[in-house]
Amino acid sequence: MVVTKTERIFQRSIGHDDEQRRCGSAVFGVRSCSANRVAVAVLGEVDAVNGRELGRYVERHTRASKQLVLDLRAVDFFGSQGFTALYYISVHCARRDVDWAIVASPPVRRLLTVCDPDGELPLADDLSSALARLDRLAHHRHHFVWSGKSGWRAG
Repeated sequence: MVVTKTERIFQRSIGHDDEQRRCGSAVFGVRSCSANRVAVAVLGEVDAVNGRELGRYVERHTRASKQLVLDLRAVDFFGSQGFTALYYISVHCARRDVDWAIVASPPVRRLLTVCDPDGELPLADDLSSALARLDRLAHHRHHFVWSGKSGWRAG
């Protein structure tokens, strides 16, 4: 038997300092964690009514970020349109060079075992694993700096 522990990025109600959007039976919220990392949390149900909007919401809020934590731990229902949203987010993150991780509730995990059996999406076991993964990826990124005549060098 696996013991799980819940760590929340957001409280059950998202504060008014954070941008939030109600769409169908879900609330999407975003919080800037650092200059390069943003967290998007979802509370409620992701279905045909709001799956597409979830993808667009994440896209809008990852434009300037290099890392994304997608917190789906408070999702009570996750339909096939939710998986389509995750695929859309995955393509967006790949195109924009955004590292990301998903922290999921049991309903989300259940759907991913069917729709993503090879584990292509960056599903983390818990929030601390997701953050550790993103920290590792940030540490391994090479930043290149133009140094004039000698060309590009690692900075």
